[in-house]
Formats: sequence, structure tokens, C-alpha cells
Amino acid sequence: MKNLPLLYIPLFIAGCVTIPPDTFVTTPQLLQQRQLETRRYEGIKETDLISASANVLQDLGFNLENSETKLGVLTASKQRDATDGAEIAGAVLIALLGGGAIPISKDQTIRVALVVRPVNDSNGNAIVDINFVRVIFQRIVRRTDNSEYAETLRDIQLYQDFYERVSKSVFIEAQKI
Repeated sequence: MKNLPLLYIPLFIAGCVTIPPDTFVTTPQLLQQRQLETRRYEGIKETDLISASANVLQDLGFNLENSETKLGVLTASKQRDATDGAEIAGAVLIALLGGGAIPISKDQTIRVALVVRPVNDSNGNAIVDINFVRVIFQRIVRRTDNSEYAETLRDIQLYQDFYERVSKSVFIEAQKI
């Protein structure tokens, strides 16, 4: 063990980690979430679809961070306040009951990852002007004690509103208005 370089020790330890058996199992909830996050668009080029989606995100107050049209990827984010009246009231109540101060949410970064990919036929060839769009909204919340937690947003209305706006933007993009 003395001759074993220090670089190999972390690799050896990492190799001992086991992956839980249900890690890669698909569930009905996973399928439902993917259906919520994904829409199919016909009659518009992939680059025009990315442009329409970018316009919607900017209209919603997001700052575009990365855009790679050749790969069909777009990321964006925005900063928002995360204070919640009920959370504050609960923290005050616990403090009054002698539970001490508990951290509360103060601000958050809302992140968006959007991917556009062509629909393929049974031979694996891309079908012209038919694309899938998948968007995922996540937030990273910072608390008053400087701790953070992240979560994927699963609000059905959020995704429906986003895709309604994209559909309108796609129509405008297609009409070159």
C-alpha cells in the first residue's frame, strides 16, 4: 500500500460505492413529469424554435446564459426574492416557544434548461421541421444562515403557461412578424 500513489486512493474508495438498485428504474411519476416538460412542434425549423423559446424566456425576465443552436441547448436564469409569509410566521412562532432561531428563505435563483431535438423516423433519420422541446425549471434557494437547497419545479401551470407562450412565439416566428 506504500507504493500506491495518492491519486489511486480516491479512485479505490469511489469504486466501493454502490448504486441503489432503484436508481435507473422508470416510474409513472417520471413519465408524467417528462410529459409535462416536453412538447412537440411541427412546421418550424429547430433554430427558429430555439429563437422563439429564447424570446419567451427573455419576456419572462430570464437572462440567457448559454445558447448553442447547433446542439439545440439553451440555459437561462433569474434572481428573485424567496421570502414567504407563512415560513416567517412559523419561524417566529418556534422562536417564541423557545425553539431558537431557525433559518428562513431569503432569495432564489430560478434556472431553466431547454433542449430542442428533432423527431426521428423508424430508421433514425431526422424528420424535417418536427421537433421536441423539453424545458426544466429549477430553483436554488438561499436561506438566512447561508445554506442552500435546490429543487425542480413541478407546477403544472408553470409549464402550461410557458408552452402557451412558446406556441404563440412559434406562430409569430413562422409568420416572420
